Amino acid sequence: MLSVHNNLQDSEQVTNESTVGANSDDDNGASKTSKWQKLQNVYSTQSLLILVVCAILLAYAYPTLGAIYLHPEITATWIAVVFIFVLAGMGIRTEEFAKAFQRVGFNAFCQIFNFVVVSGIVFGTSQCLVYLDALPVGLTNGMIICSCLPITTNSVVTLTKSAGGDEASATFNAAFGNMAGVFISPAL
Repeated sequence: MLSVHNNLQDSEQVTNESTVGANSDDDNGASKTSKWQKLQNVYSTQSLLILVVCAILLAYAYPTLGAIYLHPEITATWIAVVFIFVLAGMGIRTEEFAKAFQRVGFNAFCQIFNFVVVSGIVFGTSQCLVYLDALPVGLTNGMIICSCLPITTNSVVTLTKSAGGDEASATFNAAFGNMAGVFISPAL
């Protein structure tokens, strides 16, 4: 009788252990699903940063791909800019461009800030750094020249889109700034 009772306890223990094991497998499956969903959420919100890091790592691992095979003298200058403008233009309606063009105050602010305010701040900072002997004169002159250049089209459109900003205004100001920069930058 005692042995039958022990056998019953052993079989109940095995049943309980198998139930616990089944529950833990379900928990692992649920946690794997939630981990996968968390990874998807992180990727969807940080996809630009993740892809930029992947591109940098690829360029580091295989530099001849970009330096030779992709012909950067053509792809980096012409094809990339055309591609970015086409993508930006496809996603923006004509009415939005018309509204962006009519925002004279906003457009003037953007251009004045990019050409005058940024250049002035960099000029003042570089002169202070030269006075303090923190940087050589050649480096500060390069900083001043770079600050007088117009904003880059691809950076403006990409960053504005990833931030959820007004793409039409960004595209207009980038294009106008690059055209006006031909005349304004040498004067600065």
